[in-house]
This record gives sequence, C-alpha cells and structure tokens, in this order.
Amino acid sequence: MVIVSTMGFLIADGEVRRVRWIQAMRRCLVRFYNAIRYERPSLIELLEKMDLSATREERELTKLLHICAHRMAVSSTPQLVTVFSGESAGTAGYGILSAEDRQAFECVLSDLGHTGLDEQLRLIDAADERLRAREETLRRESGRRAQLIRALGLTGGAAIFLLLI
Repeated sequence: MVIVSTMGFLIADGEVRRVRWIQAMRRCLVRFYNAIRYERPSLIELLEKMDLSATREERELTKLLHICAHRMAVSSTPQLVTVFSGESAGTAGYGILSAEDRQAFECVLSDLGHTGLDEQLRLIDAADERLRAREETLRRESGRRAQLIRALGLTGGAAIFLLLI
C-alpha cells in the first residue's frame, strides 16, 4: 500500500520538476541575453560564465553548460547544440522535459555565437517567450495532474491493502 502511494507522489513530483526545469532554462536565457548584450564574450566564455545555483535544476543546467564549454574548447568542429544534446541525454532530470520544451531552449543553442548580436538577442527573446508560455501552461496543468496522480496513488494503495486483507 505504501509503495503504490509513494509511487503516486513521486510521479506527481515529476510534474513539478518540469516547471522548475523550464524556469531554470528561462533564467539561463536571461543571463545569456545580459552577457551577450553588455559583455560580448566568446561562446565558450559565455558558457563558462553561467552560474545558476538557486535550485537543483539550475545547478544541473549549469553543469551541462560547463561540460559543453570544456568539450567545445577541445573539439576541432564544435557545434554547441550537438554537444549539449549529447550531454543532456545522460542527465535524468533533463529527460522529463517534452520535446517541445527542449526544442524551445535548444533552438537558441544552435545559433548562439554564429549570428550577429541583434539576431542572437532576438532569438533569445523569442525562446524566452515560448518557454514562458510553456511554463504558464504547465503550471496550470501540473497542479491538477499532480493532485489527480496523488489521489490515484492513495486510492490504489488502499485498494491493494483491502485486497490483501
């Protein structure tokens, strides 16, 4: 009974983590925007400067970006989006995001450092807007879905308990 109930709560927690990942990506885009606009670092310097640490998701995203910077520094033909996709595939937390969530963030990575300043800033703004819309949608849906999943977990646990009696 306890196991089934706990599974319901763990699955419901995954819904909340999706929202936190999107928030971490939005904070990262804001930092990208400010750094590109005011400091104009190289792409590798930009990735190395990222230091988001307020939540577990932000720390994982920072770690991914630092690994990408290191891999790009030693690669002969660095493609940030390719390196990031490869590294993020091994990150369990990043895997809970839908393809649409990931694509909104990774579309910026494909053009970062390869286009002009104004174009990069425009791409970051557009990606942030898409992620903001996804965040609002997920916030509405995740609250209801998490509550339903928790209730189903508790009900399933109670049903198994009654069957075993």
